[in-house]
Amino acid sequence: MIPRRQMFGAALAAALVQSAAISQAQTLTLASGEVLRGRFTQQRSLQGFNAPLTSTGSFILAPGRGVLWRAETPFALITAMGPGGIVQRIVGGATTHYPASRLPAIVRLYEIFGAALSGDWQKLAAIFDVRREGTDKAWTVTLPPLRGGNDGLPLRHVVVRGGRYVDSVEVMRTNGDWDRIEFSQQAPSRGPLDAEASELLDTASRP
Repeated sequence: MIPRRQMFGAALAAALVQSAAISQAQTLTLASGEVLRGRFTQQRSLQGFNAPLTSTGSFILAPGRGVLWRAETPFALITAMGPGGIVQRIVGGATTHYPASRLPAIVRLYEIFGAALSGDWQKLAAIFDVRREGTDKAWTVTLPPLRGGNDGLPLRHVVVRGGRYVDSVEVMRTNGDWDRIEFSQQAPSRGPLDAEASELLDTASRP
């Protein structure tokens, strides 16, 4: 079974990265029926490992449904996060559903995600000290949690850099673990989701 810390980290990164991108750039507007597709390369440093772990894959942001995080290397794993929790499927293997009742932090993450989609900076500012700098073409957002405002999210800070879309993100956790993620090939799409992606997002969106 994939460690929960790895599952949580992927969903956390996806939610925070896309939240920061949509809110800060203020130029990414998905029309009805559109999704955002892109590629990622993620480096993760975990206590007990001598070198960072590297994974690559693709993601889909589907407004109102959730985020699908499809890792291709070093193993094939699909993770969908929505208001109902997280669903993970090992390609060619088992599917596991982590309902929101078991992972209450995920509900909080999805609320943050939804607030960013609607441009609700007030809700984000109640959790993070939002520090913005740069221009629309090259900006940086630093998000350290407010004292007592992170609702159990084990974060020291998040730093997101980008322009039209997010270029990179760094997630530093309170225990010293960190993620660094680079994004590429991001573009809105009206193409239909494949059957597997649609199924997993539907499951993750149900309470």
